[in-house]
Amino acid sequence: MQGELKRPHWGEKERAGRRKGDKAKMEVAERLRRETTMTLAWIASRLRMGTAARVAHLIYWKDRKGAN
Repeated sequence: MQGELKRPHWGEKERAGRRKGDKAKMEVAERLRRETTMTLAWIASRLRMGTAARVAHLIYWKDRKGAN
């Protein structure tokens, strides 16, 4: 998973330049949440997605939409 954030297209500028709810950011956030013990606060900060509550909200609603 560490390699995911070290890819050339995932530099600090790229993460900061994408929208907070960007599809690619969401995929990485969900994977980090599922496969690691990283907190939502860490994920939000590292991926530049706003607050931990926002990340939780985005993951929750994405999961709900997938369940239908």
